[in-house]
Formats: sequence, structure tokens, C-alpha cells
Amino acid sequence: MQKTLAFLIFFLTLALHFFGQDTAILKRTPYKLSLPVDKNSVYEEDLKATPYVMPDKTIQIYPGETIYVELRQDSGKIVSMTAVKEIKDPAITLTIKLIQRVKKNTHELTMLEVHNPFSYRLNYKAVMFLMRQRKWVETNVYPVEPNLSGFETWPEVIISLGLGDWALSSH
Repeated sequence: MQKTLAFLIFFLTLALHFFGQDTAILKRTPYKLSLPVDKNSVYEEDLKATPYVMPDKTIQIYPGETIYVELRQDSGKIVSMTAVKEIKDPAITLTIKLIQRVKKNTHELTMLEVHNPFSYRLNYKAVMFLMRQRKWVETNVYPVEPNLSGFETWPEVIISLGLGDWALSSH
């Protein structure tokens, strides 16, 4: 009886361990964000462990980050979005990068790259947190065509982007 109980507890613990990992929300590891502004100044902020994808499917990204998001859809309707550590299924994984381009320790531009692996147009909206204004500001972005990458650039020092209202459309 004790062996059976120990055996059952072992396998139950093992099963919970494996299933529990699949449902965990991926969060960024805390780090110090450091963005060159000009030759004499650098913006710095200690970032906490926060989710990449919020419950409302908003994605928050900082310069220097690359985020992989598995997007589940049903007939073009987005059902779920989950951040993952690596691309396991390229057919359903968005790749989102935010890059700060710097020349001689001076900010040149901020660039967003969004790769759309779907046969649908990928629509979304964006807000940016600007260093100089210290507030969230709406910005325009173009839809990303099927199986292509879209690029957006801004001259401002952007501390973070919020990407939301994701939708797939046939055009």
C-alpha cells in the first residue's frame, strides 16, 4: 500500500510539473534598460519581471528585445496569444523586434519589426512611451501582409511600445 501511494504521488507530482510549465506565463527577466540619447546622456530604467503578453492580448516590448508569440486563430479570428521562449512552430509564431539604432553613442531611430507567418493580413495598433514626453502617445502603424515582415521607424527615443487590438483579415 505504501509503495502504491508513493508511486502515485511521484507520478502525480511529475505530471503536475510538466503540465504546470505549459500554462506558465512567460515573463521578461528583470534587467537594466539602457538607451543612448546623445553623446552626453543615457536613459536608464530598472525593468521588473513583467509578462510580454497581457491578458487583453496587448504586448509590451522594450528596445533590444525580440519576442516570440504563438498566435492561435480559428478562421481568421484570434483565439489566444502566448509568449514563448523560442520558435517551435514557425507557422503560428509572430516574431516582434524593437531596435534602437545608435551611431557614435547618439540615438538615430527606433525600429519595430513584426513578422507575420499567416495567410491573413495582420492588423494591430500601437502606443509608444516617449522619453522626452514621459507619456504614452498613439502612433500609426501599417498592417503586415501575409507571410511578410512589416517595419516601422520613428526618430524619437522610445522607451517602450504597447501593441494591441490584434486582428487577422483577408485584406
